Amino acid sequence: MRACLLWLLAHLVDIFATSKSNLQRQRRFGDIRYHNFEYFHDVLLKVSAMARGHQKIQSQQKNAKKQAEIKKSKGHDQKAAAKAALVFTCTVCRTQMPDPKTFKQHFESKHPKSPLPPELADVEA
Repeated sequence: MRACLLWLLAHLVDIFATSKSNLQRQRRFGDIRYHNFEYFHDVLLKVSAMARGHQKIQSQQKNAKKQAEIKKSKGHDQKAAAKAALVFTCTVCRTQMPDPKTFKQHFESKHPKSPLPPELADVEA
C-alpha cells in the first residue's frame, strides 16, 4: 500500500510540475487537466480496492470461519451416508446390500433355486 501511495505521489508531482507552455501545447489535443483527473481517479479507485497484507489474512480467516459454521449447521445426512454404503445389488430382486457376506446370506435365503453369482462363490457366510 505504501509503495502504491509513493508511486501515486510521484506521478502527481510530475503532472503538476509540467510547465505552463507544455500545458498550452497539450491543450490543443483536449483539456489535459480533465484527462489527468480522470486517470488519477481510476488509479485511486484501484489502489483503495486492493486488499493487502494483514487485511487479506483477516478476510481469509473470516471467510474460513463462516464456511465452517455453514458446514456445521448443515449437519450429517444419515440417509445419504447409508445409501452410499449400499454397494452390492442383488441381480434377481435388485435389493441393495452393504457387504458381500450379507449379499450371500440374502441370496441363499431368498433365491435358493437361482444359481449363485460368481462374485459370491468364494465369500464365507
